[in-house]
Amino acid sequence: KPASAASDVYKRQMYALKLAKKNGCTTILNPAPATNLSEDCFENVDFFTPNETEAGFFINQSIESEKDCQSAAKVFLDKGIKNILITLGEKGCFFKNNEEEFLIPAKKLSVPVVDTTGAGDAFNGGLAYALSKNKSIKECLNIANQVAGLSTLKLGAGNSMPLLTDLK
Repeated sequence: KPASAASDVYKRQMYALKLAKKNGCTTILNPAPATNLSEDCFENVDFFTPNETEAGFFINQSIESEKDCQSAAKVFLDKGIKNILITLGEKGCFFKNNEEEFLIPAKKLSVPVVDTTGAGDAFNGGLAYALSKNKSIKECLNIANQVAGLSTLKLGAGNSMPLLTDLK
């Protein structure tokens, strides 16, 4: 039964991606936890946001360096994804599309990390917010990194999500 439930979730996600693209929406797919995706899924993704472990799952290769990020990103772009963002925890985020490629370092925190649970979700929320405000991609990633960093300063996932007023 769990496999069937996972299959149903996957079908709903693919339906939502296709419907969103059909209606001109920008799509973000955070593939957490990593699971097999059909090839036609990728052509409906504007922003693909795996962490290094998830990215490695999809290309069957470990991601340990910026060079690994570059080669992984090329594979994803060749699959039809428009923008690839590989989150790298305390190292920041690697970005690539057909026009540009760069690494955005993580923001240095003034206090110790308490819990990283939910940091990926926080990153994606910050990214979606910044994209909705028509920020440049570098501004979007800086905001997403800041939101993710702030989310690690409290225990838990939901309770740690920063508010807009927490952003500088």
